[in-house]
Amino acid sequence: MHDRGFIKWAPFNSIINGKKVIHEVLDEKNKVKMPILSDEQKNNIEKSLLLHFYDNEIIQIDYFYAGKIYLLKGNIKKIDSIYHKIYLDNYILYFDQIIRAY
Repeated sequence: MHDRGFIKWAPFNSIINGKKVIHEVLDEKNKVKMPILSDEQKNNIEKSLLLHFYDNEIIQIDYFYAGKIYLLKGNIKKIDSIYHKIYLDNYILYFDQIIRAY
């Protein structure tokens, strides 16, 4: 009997690559659109950011990035109004990414 060695496993390699493609398709399907905020919501976010910054309290921020919404917790180290950035402990966010701050 002739042993084919690794050749007999070649078709399973295509299944593994198929799993990767399936995960990529599902990730694309699960993406959401950036929520549109009203002026009142933007003002509330700004007030919350300033309050937590001056009181040196931990803040929770929901932010949008690449089709997904994430939660971030931390202390605000700096608010850069020129470049519209917020510097947290180990993260930098743009104002436009923030959906909610509490």
